[in-house]
Amino acid sequence: MPKKVDEQQVMKVLIELAEEENRLTESLIDMMAQTNNLAARRTASADLRTDLSEERTDLARQQTKLVAKSAELAEKRTVSADLRTELSEERTDLARQQTKFSAKSTELAEKRTELSEYRTGYAKDRTSLANTRTDLASKRTSLSETRTTLAAQRNELASNRTVLSTYRSVLAKGRTELAFIRTGLAFIALGLGLMRYFGFGLWTILDGTLVVFGAASTVFGIKNYIVTRNYERIFVKKLSDLISEAQSQPSNS
Repeated sequence: MPKKVDEQQVMKVLIELAEEENRLTESLIDMMAQTNNLAARRTASADLRTDLSEERTDLARQQTKLVAKSAELAEKRTVSADLRTELSEERTDLARQQTKFSAKSTELAEKRTELSEYRTGYAKDRTSLANTRTDLASKRTSLSETRTTLAAQRNELASNRTVLSTYRSVLAKGRTELAFIRTGLAFIALGLGLMRYFGFGLWTILDGTLVVFGAASTVFGIKNYIVTRNYERIFVKKLSDLISEAQSQPSNS
């Protein structure tokens, strides 16, 4: 019995040791993870330091360029000062020339006075031309009225021409429908003639087809020709009205 108790105590101790070992292992793993995190942060800070150093280098280069540009601007300022001096000298020369031009302007003023007298004479001539232009404008007004009247007549003739062209289209449609009727009657006569000449047989189907096609064409032509004939009567009435109007216009004039 004492041996069994010792073995159980030994097992408990071993189990406790194993559990402590597991806890230590977990602690070690956590420490390793923290170490890795710290290493990653160190790497990020190192990259940040590298970026900052590169930006500092770029800023230094830009500063160098700005210094060079300031030197160029100083040179340009010197050149502009020299140019200002030259312009002041030219301004003095221009002032002298202006004095000469003032004398010439006095002479030109005298000539302008003479020209104003000429202009007064031309104004009288312009007044007479304006009167002539007024007379021409009145004549143009009468001509525009005549043109308006002629345009109205032209529009009336255009409408009559439209009616005539429509009537021509109706007649062409009627002619086409009569051609349908004539073709249908020809097919009917042909089919009946073939059926009568050759009798009934295998070709009778073709002959019957010709007769049916001819009958359909004839019916189609007659149906549309009736409608076209009604339109034709309407247009004949319109044409008679137009002819009566055309005959009445010369008598009124």
